Amino acid sequence: MKAITFKSLSLICSSLALLLAPRVASAYYVPVNQNVPDGNPVGLASSLVINNLPSGTTVTGVTVGLNLTGGYNGDLYGYLVAPNGVSVNLLNRPGVTDLTPFGAGGSGLNVTLADSAAQSVQTAPETAGAVLSGSYQAAVALTGLNGAAANGTWRLFLEDQSLGGGQAVLNGWSVNFSPVPEPALTMVLTSLVLASVTIGVQFHRRRQARLCA
Repeated sequence: MKAITFKSLSLICSSLALLLAPRVASAYYVPVNQNVPDGNPVGLASSLVINNLPSGTTVTGVTVGLNLTGGYNGDLYGYLVAPNGVSVNLLNRPGVTDLTPFGAGGSGLNVTLADSAAQSVQTAPETAGAVLSGSYQAAVALTGLNGAAANGTWRLFLEDQSLGGGQAVLNGWSVNFSPVPEPALTMVLTSLVLASVTIGVQFHRRRQARLCA
């Protein structure tokens, strides 16, 4: 049987520490209550500063909430930018195709955008003049944000790309991070587990040596 190397032992201990470490789940809501300029490329920008998570916390999963009233959903375009500058499209004129150039006819959104949802917000059936509610995939997978630092400034941008259809209002938006291990405690647990296993291996070797003497 092959001997366990120190490198493989360290990997085992690190994995155990990740399983044992406390996890942080964080949700943030940003009230906005501002108009999305109708048919104007200037759009509407909103920021969220996060600085209360443990240093070194990175994104391993995220969902985004959007709450809008009024307007015409098929006109909306939007994206989210992480603190490291990486962006993902959330909306890209839902419902617009060659056969339906005006897109989805709903008016307002109260949605959670999540990769785990069954259907994309781009193709969700909408009732004319009604608010679209529920959980949907974003226009682009949110996994593109994985690995970004959670602390820092998050930026949301929304644009109404076609004049007419009423005035859209962004009431607010949110980000919700999946639970992640606290980095400092993970390092401590790794050291403790590694030390315990090392002591156990040394004790076993000494015992074997005595039996063979």
